[in-house]
Amino acid sequence: MRKFVQYIFFIGAVLHCLPAYAKVTVALITPKAEEYKQQGDELEKGVKQAIDEINNNGGLLKEKIALLTIDDQCNDSIAVSTAQMLSILKKRNIKLVIGPYCANAFDKIADIYANAKIFQIIPTTVNYSQAKTIKKGLVKMLGYTNQQAIDFFKFYNERMAGKQLAVISNKDESESMAEAEAILQEFQKHGKASLTKLYTYDMTNNDYKKLAQKVLTGNNDMAFLLGTAKNIRKTAKALKSGNSNFVVFTNKYAATKQYFDYLDELADGTYFMELRGCTDDPNFAETLVKLRLSGIETEGLSLYGYEAINLWKVLVEKAKSFEYNRVAAYVNDKNISTEFGNKMFHNGVPKASEPYAIYQYNSGKYEKLY
Repeated sequence: MRKFVQYIFFIGAVLHCLPAYAKVTVALITPKAEEYKQQGDELEKGVKQAIDEINNNGGLLKEKIALLTIDDQCNDSIAVSTAQMLSILKKRNIKLVIGPYCANAFDKIADIYANAKIFQIIPTTVNYSQAKTIKKGLVKMLGYTNQQAIDFFKFYNERMAGKQLAVISNKDESESMAEAEAILQEFQKHGKASLTKLYTYDMTNNDYKKLAQKVLTGNNDMAFLLGTAKNIRKTAKALKSGNSNFVVFTNKYAATKQYFDYLDELADGTYFMELRGCTDDPNFAETLVKLRLSGIETEGLSLYGYEAINLWKVLVEKAKSFEYNRVAAYVNDKNISTEFGNKMFHNGVPKASEPYAIYQYNSGKYEKLY
């Protein structure tokens, strides 16, 4: 409790120190420490780059933009309290919130920002349950997490058909369970449910070695790991220690530096899924060069932080206003032309979800396979 109170005072101090010149503030809510530090840093880098470009070119509608980054530690209570605090700080003129990155309390947080008339962009994919939350000024920029299940099944069916799959998830995380169910449903849809089995970490009271033994002795040939970064690296090591040839899939955003430090040579052969981005779109070439010259690679979350600001900028310019209702009016059922191509949204979700790529890691390098 004491730590939480200190955190609230910290937010207040940060808000007090926002640049005086900025009349408009963008808040980025993302983890900035421990196992999610890499994701938070990447998002912030992309968001900051986009805001710097706006400010260096005279501002947006001639207004300078300030960036406020708040570390919610991937904690639902902190994310909700942050939303409550930002919603009452009228003097800071917060017009956009990007995030939160972790959002098991998605509905509650979206309600708070919508009631405060603060535009919100989610810079990652959302599950079907979260997609049902419809607010006028809520944009789920990349679409559904079930696209990962669709692309994973296509790859599996082309290269690994017939192999028995263990889907391992965290029962305490609604997001990872939703992703697990999407994978299981995709196999079921194609008549291959018998090739899958769901495992959860609580089956062995988070004893990763016991869970790995259960999976390895259960006639499974491969596993898709979901959950926290800790869940994933501990389980991956236990599985690969038990059978170095066992096939491991996971999401690339969970593969922090700690994953590779912890597994060392056992990390070789791991398959990673990641949002594909726009690198194959010829219209993106100029932006790609610009971002790389600024030190931003298109693999990782930096791209999506940058794209979130770019999308909001286009909407504000169309509306000729920062006002919530006017900006929101330019989202749905319209072609929105951005540096990342044309976007079309319905109820805040893009008509087409962002596709995923699949990489395999070996000897310090990623090879794109799909």
